[in-house]
Parts: sequence; C-alpha cells; structure tokens
Amino acid sequence: MKKYLVLSTLVASVALVGCSNNNNTQQVFGANVPATTISVKQALSARDDSYVTVEGNIISQVDDDEYILADTSGQIRVEIDNHIWQGQNVSKNDKVRIYGEIDSELNKAELKARELTILK
Repeated sequence: MKKYLVLSTLVASVALVGCSNNNNTQQVFGANVPATTISVKQALSARDDSYVTVEGNIISQVDDDEYILADTSGQIRVEIDNHIWQGQNVSKNDKVRIYGEIDSELNKAELKARELTILK
C-alpha cells in the first residue's frame, strides 16, 4: 500500500509539472497557443506544428473548409472545420482572430484553426 501511495504521488506531481502554463500561452483545446498575435507573414515562416494566433479578414473561400485569411503583411490558407464556426457568420469586413496549428510542407504553410473569434 505504501508503494502504491508513493507511486500515485509521483505520477500526480509529474502530471502537474506537465500542465504548468506560463504567461505567454493560453489553453485552447489542450494545446499551448501563444496569446501574442503575430502577423500572417510571421505565421507563414513559423515552425511546422507550432501554434500561432493571427488576426485579419477572411477574404475568400477556396474549398469546402478552406479559406484565405489576409492582413497587411500577406495571406495564408486556413482550414476551418464546421465545429470551429460555432454558428458564426463572417463577412469580408469582419476582422477575426484565429488560434491554430501551422502545417508546413515544402514551400507553403497553412493554418489549421482551433478557435475563431470575431473581433468587434
């Protein structure tokens, strides 16, 4: 019983250390996403599988769930699944904030949205 208690305490301690959060991130769908907004240009050069926050306007729909997001620095393709929209309607004039994961392949980068917020 004593060994079990020690093991349980150790496992709980490791789990708490792994869940620590610093001031530069926030928890979104279990991923550490930077709270600081970066430009589309910076997102395009971000590491594969990194999480970023970008703001801009959705200027066009490319595919069923693929869109183009633009800010003053450039454009990036964004995959936005239906559940991310949460019933929101967005026009070209609406500025949005998107938290998501960068997917880089060869000479292109895309953003897979994890959360979308319309900015008022």
